[in-house]
Amino acid sequence: MESPKKKADETHRRILQAALDCFTRHGYHATTMDDIAAESSTSKGTLYWHFSSKDDLLESVLRWFFDTSFGPEVLGVLESSPSAAGKLRILADSTVDLIGEAQPIFHLFLEFWASSSNRATSAHTWLDLLGDYQEIIVAVIQEGVERGEFSPVDAEALAWALTAAYDGLAAYVMLKPDLDMERIHAAFIETFLEGIEQPSSATQGADP
Repeated sequence: MESPKKKADETHRRILQAALDCFTRHGYHATTMDDIAAESSTSKGTLYWHFSSKDDLLESVLRWFFDTSFGPEVLGVLESSPSAAGKLRILADSTVDLIGEAQPIFHLFLEFWASSSNRATSAHTWLDLLGDYQEIIVAVIQEGVERGEFSPVDAEALAWALTAAYDGLAAYVMLKPDLDMERIHAAFIETFLEGIEQPSSATQGADP
């Protein structure tokens, strides 16, 4: 027999998926809580039991999407690389994959942010989502520096630069859908790594 907690968790996930589908289909502001209740086959009371408001639901959808799309699987792959450069390539490759998959999410967040009466709060939500990703990049760069693979650099500053580059690519893909992300990504990440690798490390060759 299904436990109450498992049933509640499944309802929670079903609501998140329904909200994502409704938001991306109709837009954030055009979607009502009634729409989401109908899409998720739940009552409106159940919807408000799980989420206090539509804003709360959107924030939860964003967190859920990024946790499931960029989570333990990517972190597990990182451990397969013996070098910091290889780990940064894996992170960058995963980010490009995410950009392609997450275009509806980027559109959704920008719609919400642009029309929000409290942009500082919505911006904080996005920055909070980036927090774990930033910490991973900083840790990988610092690992490379400590092992002598990278030149001494400001890991935190470079993590921001790397994130900003891919955020910018995601924004331009929205404006120009036929943009060759793979070509731009390959040119960028290799040039980035060449700039921080120690000469002795770079001559040993890249990870496969």
